This record gives sequence, structure tokens and C-alpha cells, in this order.
Amino acid sequence: MKLEYLLSALLACQTVAEASPIDRIFRHKTPENKQNALASLLQSGLPLPNATNSSYTNTTSNNGTNNTTTSYQNKTNTTKPADSLQVIFTGGQVSITNTSKVHTNTTNLFNSSRALNITQMYDVATAINSTININTTTGAVVVANSRSLEGLGFFSSVLFDNKKPIVISDDSKLAAVVAADKGAASRGTLVVTKDGKIYNGVFAPSSICREECAGIPVGIVTSAGKVQWFFDASIPTLVNSTSIIRREFKNFTYASDFTNSIVPIVYDGEYSSELIESVSGNIEGLVVATTGSSNSTTSPFEDIPVVFAQADSTESFVGEGDVPKGAIAAGYLSPVQAQILLSIAAANGVTETEDVQSLFP
Repeated sequence: MKLEYLLSALLACQTVAEASPIDRIFRHKTPENKQNALASLLQSGLPLPNATNSSYTNTTSNNGTNNTTTSYQNKTNTTKPADSLQVIFTGGQVSITNTSKVHTNTTNLFNSSRALNITQMYDVATAINSTININTTTGAVVVANSRSLEGLGFFSSVLFDNKKPIVISDDSKLAAVVAADKGAASRGTLVVTKDGKIYNGVFAPSSICREECAGIPVGIVTSAGKVQWFFDASIPTLVNSTSIIRREFKNFTYASDFTNSIVPIVYDGEYSSELIESVSGNIEGLVVATTGSSNSTTSPFEDIPVVFAQADSTESFVGEGDVPKGAIAAGYLSPVQAQILLSIAAANGVTETEDVQSLFP
């Protein structure tokens, strides 16, 4: 009865409202699509590329009222618009210092102290996509609470295929310093922790075992506010240009019609096949968190993909020989990352076990 209560509560918590689709501004270069993209920008209140506004502040508050306040300093000369760093607040430390010495386009999307769910992450992606492809936008910063760094970093790594820096942190000042650094380009999504360490989004520290599972940083912000990179710019194999995700599932980089995708996480040995089967019609997938080779005798269900991922371990890897027949091994992905990848797949209609299995390392 205890497990049934926990799973019911988990499913209830993951039932979320439909998110807005991600705008594909300037993705296609035809004149008609450019015109439609410009119309979308006009409707959103954002400044246009090559417009006469040389500086602006666009602040959006999404606290239930959906109020938007936009202020401009209008100039009639032909001065080139100033570069702008896009900053999105979802929690964490919300004050930002203009360390990068560029204008900021600021959006107050959430003020959450809990880990962001998949719908909220898609809202963040929508906000980023609204300006990231504008020439004067130098990059994006997402300020989030510490519980969201792992999930949001991984989510953004899958969703965004952009050379401009997208930096996620619970410290806005450090994030702005990294995003303004020229060496941050072409590295994919980056996650910056409060101690100044910079990680690739695919390998961001787990909120569960941050000290033991921190991984290898790609750089650091020094006490003098300088960025020191440890490696040349590169993209992790999971999401680089030759990966399955980029070659076979290009639609993952946007969602024209995002629908709710409920993917619970349960612990191996603490659930029954009968219980999961009773709710399988209401979920798009299942992640089983295991601390070693699985002893589960539960057969995966025919209508949903089941992924086994290792938790609470410094050597987090689950191979094909560690899971029941027909289940999917998460490889080096954590349960949270496996949950997000399953959710993205479900949001794009990828639900066949064979197709889902190809996504995992």
C-alpha cells in the first residue's frame, strides 16, 4: 500500500498543463518564413534585428498574471543595435550584475524552489528560442535553483543545437561571466555551480550526489572573474553532429505541439509488476533506478519503454547485461537524465522501444 500511495502521488505531481510550442524563428530561410518570423517578433514586443532601438530592457513576469513590460530608448539614427545577453529567471539567485557589459533582455519566467518539470523546461526552451537566433543576441543565461541544474542542463543539451553559449546556473553573476566569454561558444549547454566550476550540460553534477558524482569540469571561473577553460571547445558524443539524436531525431530541437509526457521514476525491488501495469495506460515510459545489476524479474511492458538507470554511484553505468530482457539500459545517464530523454522522445511521438533504445548511450 505504501508503494501504491507513492506512485499515485508521483503521477499526480507529474500531471502538468500543456506547454507553449517552441518558436522556430529564422530556422528556415525562405522569404515567407522570414516575414512570418518578423511578425511573431512584432507580436511578442521584442526588438527587431537591425532596428533603430540601440538599447532596450524587456521584462516578462509569469506569476499567474502574464504581465509584460517593455521599455525602449528610441533613437532615430542608424547606429548598429547593441549586443544583448538573454537572461531567463526560473529560481535561484535572481539578482544579476551586468558583468558582461552588454545589454540584457530579461524574462522572469518562474520563481521555483523545486526541480522544474518537463513542461516548465519546454517553457524555458520557448523563451530562449524567441531571441537566440537574432544576430544581436550573444547568448542565453538561465538562472535556476540548484535542484534544477542537472535536469535543465541535460534537457537544454538535447534541445539546443546552437553555437551560441547557453549557460545555466543558480548564480546569475557567474553565469553572465561565462556566457560573455568568447571561449564559451561551440561547447553546447554549460552548467556553472556556485563554486565556479563549469560543466557540460550532459555531465552536470547530480543534485542527489553532487560531491561524489560531480564528474569532470570543462573550466572554472576564477576569483578575479576570469574564465579558464581546461579543454578545447567540443560537443559530447551524445548530442554532437554525428549522433543519433542529431541525425535521426532532428525534431527533438523543437516541439510544434508539446503534450504532457508522464514518465515516473521508481526504485528497483520496491515495486510490483501488477501495480505498474495498472497505470501503464497513463504513462509514456518508466525509469527504474537501480544501485547495481538489476535483480528485477519484472518483464518490460509491451506498450511502454522501460529504462534502467544507475543511481547513487560514482561509477554510474548500466549496460545491456544489467537489465531484464527487453528493457533499455541507460548507460551513463542518471535516472533524472533518462526520465528527461524519455519525456522528450514521448513529446515527439517516439515511443517504440527499439527507437527509444537507440537514443541511449
